[in-house]
Amino acid sequence: MKHATIHRRIATLGVLAAAIAIVLPASLSAQRGAGGARGGMFNDPGIRLWTQLDENYEEFTEQLTITEEQGESIATLLTDFREKNEQGLEEYSEMRQSMGNRAGGGGGGGGNRQAMQATFQRMQTLLEKLGPAFEKLHTDVGELLTADQTKKLAELLQPPRRPGG
Repeated sequence: MKHATIHRRIATLGVLAAAIAIVLPASLSAQRGAGGARGGMFNDPGIRLWTQLDENYEEFTEQLTITEEQGESIATLLTDFREKNEQGLEEYSEMRQSMGNRAGGGGGGGGNRQAMQATFQRMQTLLEKLGPAFEKLHTDVGELLTADQTKKLAELLQPPRRPGG
């Protein structure tokens, strides 16, 4: 049984590596528009802020030591943001989930190169569309923070460092 699990994980890593190799050349130029040259589409501060607020609101605001008044203002911003971008955010969440499931493994299949490319292209297009909204959310939240909180926010939104880089 362990042997089959190891093979499945190796196959999943192979599929993920192939998907990255396929998409990397096309995504390098596109990253500038959907996340910046230094970190890719998911490392854009606005996207990272949204992800943190959407998935880890309590912990994230606690780390920023948000006051009750700031929390109410941020909650209002988030409600407005969700309403204005409802369709795009639903698609974004579904695509992130789908990409996470593929990367996380579970299946032993080899994957479909064109399907992976199409998924990454759809995500890129969606992030280009939502990019201004994510940027505005980042700016609006930043305007509610003190200087110390702004510094802490910048630290929290830093992409994770890769080993050796």
